[in-house]
Order: sequence, then C-alpha cells, then structure tokens
Amino acid sequence: MASHIIDYEVYRGGWSTEEMRAIFDEKRRFQRWLDIEVALAKAQAQLGVIPREAADEIAKHADIEKIDIQQVKADYQKTQHSLMPLLKGLQRLCKGNLGEYIHYGPTTQDIEDTGTILELKEAYKIILRDLREIEETLMGLSQKYKETIMCGRTHGQQGLPITLGLKFAIWLSEVRRHIERFKELSPRLFVGMLHGVAGSMAGLGPRGLETIDIMMKALGLGVPDVGWGNSRDHLAEYVCVVAMTSATLGKMANEIFELSKTEIGELSEPFPEGYIGSSTMPHKLNPEFSEQVVMLSRIIRSHASVALEAIVFEHERDTRSWRTDWWSLPECSMMMGAILSFMKHLLNGLVVKKENIERNLNLLHGLLFSEGLMFLLGSKIGKQTAHHVIGEASLRAYKEKRPIKDILSEIPDVKKVLTPQEIEDLMDYSKHIGFSREMVDKVCQTSEERRKTDGSYLDF
Repeated sequence: MASHIIDYEVYRGGWSTEEMRAIFDEKRRFQRWLDIEVALAKAQAQLGVIPREAADEIAKHADIEKIDIQQVKADYQKTQHSLMPLLKGLQRLCKGNLGEYIHYGPTTQDIEDTGTILELKEAYKIILRDLREIEETLMGLSQKYKETIMCGRTHGQQGLPITLGLKFAIWLSEVRRHIERFKELSPRLFVGMLHGVAGSMAGLGPRGLETIDIMMKALGLGVPDVGWGNSRDHLAEYVCVVAMTSATLGKMANEIFELSKTEIGELSEPFPEGYIGSSTMPHKLNPEFSEQVVMLSRIIRSHASVALEAIVFEHERDTRSWRTDWWSLPECSMMMGAILSFMKHLLNGLVVKKENIERNLNLLHGLLFSEGLMFLLGSKIGKQTAHHVIGEASLRAYKEKRPIKDILSEIPDVKKVLTPQEIEDLMDYSKHIGFSREMVDKVCQTSEERRKTDGSYLDF
C-alpha cells in the first residue's frame, strides 16, 4: 500500500525517480544496517575482540532476504525499538551462541547514522552526476546563444538589451558554484560513527580506535575526530546545499515558465507526442515540467529549516532531534532527483523562439536605448541633466506611443547638440550588450577548468 505520493504507482514519477527511491527503499536500509554490523564484526574478529567464527556466521546470515520481516515488524510493534528486532532476526539465524557477538559494543545510533551516511553517499553521486550534465548543457546553450540579443528585464519590465547566452551563463555559473559546494562538504559529510552510547567509545574496549579505523575503511567512509551523535551540522549542511541548489534550478524553471507565457513566448518546454494540457481547453500547452520543478524546490527549501532544527540537541542523545533526519534527508534527496531529471529534460529540449525575442525587443520603439541615449546626450550637456531630458522624453514616448527618436528630434536642447544621424547610429542593439559575449566565454572557461577536478568526487 502506497500512502505517500512519492510512492504512488501512477504519480511517483512527478515527485522522485526510480533511482533515488531505490536508495531509500526500506529493505535496502535494513540491508545497509546488516552490512554495517558485518563490517563491525569482521573488524573485531581481525583484532581478536570476537571469535573469527562468530564474524563469519554473522556475515553468512546478514541477508535481508533471509530474515523474517513480518517477525521484525511484530517485534517492533512490541518493543518500539528501531534496530533490535532486526538484530534479533539475524541472531535467530546464527548457530549456537555465535549470534551473541552481533552488535558488540556500539549503540543503535552508530549503526543507523552510519547507514544514513551510506544512503547520502549514493544520493550525492547521482546529484553531482546530474548537475554536471546540466552544467554541460548550459555550456552549450550559453555558447549557442551568446549572440542572440533579447530584452533584459528588471522589476518585471523591459530594461536593457542582453543576450540569451548571458542569461544561460549566469545559470551555468550558479550551477558550478553548487557543484563546488557539494565537493567541499564531501569530507565533512562522509564519515561514519562508532562511538557508543554517550560518545566515549567505552563499550568498544581497548581496541576501539583500531576497530573504527578498520570498519570505516571497509565501508568506504572516513573516520571522524569525535562522535557526531548529538552534532548534526554536517547533515544540515547537506540539506542546505541541496535546498540552495534546488532554489537555483527552481529559479531557472520559473524563468522558463515566465518567458513561455503567451504574451512573451520567447522560450518553450518540449512537448511530447500525445500531450494534454487541459481537460476542457484542448489548445493549452502548459509548462508542466517547469511548474513541477518550482513546486518541488519550494518543498525542498522547507526541509532546510527542519535540518537546522535537528542541530539543537539535548545532552548526548536526543531522538527528538536526530530522528527528523529519517524524514527530511530521504524526501529532499528524492525530490531533488526529480528536479534534476526534469531540468535535464527541459534544457535538452528547450525551444528558443527567436522571432518572438526580436518582436519583444522592438515593443517599446527604441526605449531600450535610453541608457545609451542618456550617456550620448550626457557627453554634451552632463549626465544628470541628460537623465532628466531622456526621462521626460521616455514618458512622452509611452504616452504618445511614438518612437523615442521622434520625440528627441522635437526637443530644442537635444537638436542643438545631437544630429538625427547620431541618434540613429546609436540605435543598434549589438552596441548595447556590454561584455555579454566575453562573460559567456569566461564562465564557460571556468566550468571547463573546474570539471577536470570533479572525478574523485564522482567515484569514491
């Protein structure tokens, strides 16, 4: 029975991906816990803490498919303990008294928190992989459209000419910064825990420090300087970086949404064969993917506050705080998987309508040249005075629905210092895009260089 939309048979594809859901599958979580217990037992056997025979027997039966899940469920209902029913299920499979050596020294949170880190390690690889694919697509779009001049908009209104390539390059730069943030958090995040009930490692005996070194090496995790059972800042950092990244992707999707409005029509989502936009309006082509990304990014950002709350701990153990990770970490990761999948689809199939871009450039009959006109006139009469003159002329152009160059030709103070040809020569959009082309090249070069350092973070 599916009771969360992430797991609905029909709708789950809009909220997560199969790849991400598989990471946080219940049985896979239990199997990770069993794998961690095996790694512990093998490390302790290597050090002579428990018999080698016990470690081999534990490893032999630590398979979730061998364990009676229904019995685990029943025991959980009875004990309300999150780990012991699973360990009892494993113990029942071990011969003799060898199962007595299961979970020899750690506490529940050691196993479950280390399992969480292993989950996040898998999710991290997917996120980084997909972000790099999006980055590569944006590099291509930035270069392809670095000469395509469009309206730059401020406060929802047309402002000055920019290039579409510059818009994409800004997105690209932001995506690369998030990739760097993920790389930077990696050594802080991917550490396990084996520090016992109160963090002192007392239950692990005199060879505890050696045990954690061997165990974490087997699991592919780092060893922290100290336990983090009551210190969740690195998990909050992961969620916050996921939330920031989702905000950037949500911003990009929202821009596609805005620029696909009928009245603007500069960009459009790719629409699959058989698409239906409305149950009552057959003509509708709704930006469904963009809307879904924006919505999911809002939910993910709400998880950041939950993760930050989990940092506030009481004493050495406080389930009220750390158990929130069981909800926020999987859900924000799975929704992030969906966002990344949708954005790859959106950007790879993005439709650019150059004819509408050109149409919109000319809607204001030359007012997009106001800054250039101000500086041209300002070179003759002073910048502040010119600002006033061009401002007054712009208001007349709006009111009278006439080109600004015609208005300026009627102003005596302008006619004294500027010829109609000087004004006409200025009205070339390519003269007003500043260093858009150069910035596109610089951003792409930065991404190219930094991508060379990503490899070790993708396969570790």
